[in-house]
Amino acid sequence: MNSSQAPIIRRRVNIDFASAKVERWSHDSKEFENALNAMSFFFPTGETYFVDSVRACLDQITDPELKQQARNFIYQEAMHTKEHARSNEELKKVHPYGEMMERLAKAAMAPSRRFMPKSTQLATTCAMEHFTAMFANSLLTEQDHVMEANDPAFAALWLWHAVEETEHKGVCFDVYEHVVGKGPIAYLHRVAVMASVTLMGIAGLGIGFGMIKWQQRKLKKAAGPEAKATVEGAPALSVLAKFAPLGLYLDYYRPSFHPWNHDNSGLIEKWKAAYGNFPGIRESGSNEVATDAASAATPS
Repeated sequence: MNSSQAPIIRRRVNIDFASAKVERWSHDSKEFENALNAMSFFFPTGETYFVDSVRACLDQITDPELKQQARNFIYQEAMHTKEHARSNEELKKVHPYGEMMERLAKAAMAPSRRFMPKSTQLATTCAMEHFTAMFANSLLTEQDHVMEANDPAFAALWLWHAVEETEHKGVCFDVYEHVVGKGPIAYLHRVAVMASVTLMGIAGLGIGFGMIKWQQRKLKKAAGPEAKATVEGAPALSVLAKFAPLGLYLDYYRPSFHPWNHDNSGLIEKWKAAYGNFPGIRESGSNEVATDAASAATPS
């Protein structure tokens, strides 16, 4: 089985965030920057969940090519966890809401880990991977602007992450169809989970963004009467809405849907040619073995 339109490449990544302009890394809007920061604080918990949901199915995958793709998926997601955890440590030095967002992410994912069957956890990962694929496509469509309008380290982080989300966007879906099935029950299960993930995601982000706004107001109040009355850069769901086009989102509910029905592999090739040699990003050797989060997350 091989429905991927792009090779899933293992890269060793160790971006220099210590010298980045952490307090204001984006020259676009502060709302955009804080929204992406909030997502970054969610990622280590979310992507560890993705890794675990796919790893739990490895023994059930009988297709050798799909099994290798699943292992590469695990490697890439583990590397995302490592790099976002590193960037988050720098972000938390100037954004105290980071710890709060990390706790919220763990609380949000805990019930699924504890109570949901493995098939539902896999379907949850499929749904969330669809959102990350849409977000990645939007970033890569504007990759020149992303590099020009943001601190180089954070621009490189988000574009590299977007490329790998695109490379492996079909893997979890293929694993789901291979392990759970392609029939009516499997279809109804995955779309029901998508509807649930959508509602819970909107609620979770809404709560998280509200908590950021509350904390910013609290800090400004503590600063005294000379502080501005308005809250600067409080993120809103509308900031992220443009990254999830309604048409692409609704495609997921089609029985014939597959992530690579939308072939945007050309955006990967553009990134490789223009930005793939950014310092701290390199391809791993073909014989390198790292099939779990612990080994892939070891710093270079």
